[in-house]
Amino acid sequence: MTEKELLQQYRDTEDARYLAELYQPFMPLVYGSCLKYFKNEEDAQDAVMDIYEKLTKKALTHKVEYFKSWLFVVTRNHCLEKLRRKSTRSDKESMAARMYSAEVFHPDTVNNDQQVQILRQCLKQLDGLQKRCVEMFYFKKMSYADIAQSLELRFNQVRSRIQNGRRNLKRCMEAKGVQIDQDL
Repeated sequence: MTEKELLQQYRDTEDARYLAELYQPFMPLVYGSCLKYFKNEEDAQDAVMDIYEKLTKKALTHKVEYFKSWLFVVTRNHCLEKLRRKSTRSDKESMAARMYSAEVFHPDTVNNDQQVQILRQCLKQLDGLQKRCVEMFYFKKMSYADIAQSLELRFNQVRSRIQNGRRNLKRCMEAKGVQIDQDL
């Protein structure tokens, strides 16, 4: 069967054998393209399978004139999407590291008894998850990932609660007369 016939058979029957037969000859080329993007054999191999899974849905809804050309557009878009996600994740992780820098108010840097008492009062005013995230990060020295796993939250939710918790603690402490020099 020709590429068009295989594709039409897949659309008509949704039998994966037709799509697999169509995809099989291109797998080495898809792998090579993915390898150029990821520079990592394992990620490239995973991408070859991920792309096939995408094709099972896309082939049903997209009008495809030239399978090979269309496949490489799907491949390129998949690889770029994965790289963007990976870049975003590493940006967030490096931001998390910067969050624990000297320029930002950190509850665990409070060092006199009066300020500690005020900090404890202000901690009680935080909402439940915000309070738990702040305590786990600053006082138990847990990572964002560990907190997220422990509380069954997403990384971004933990980051947001800690950031907002710090801001609320700073406001509360300043309202109670503790001068905080650092900016948030």
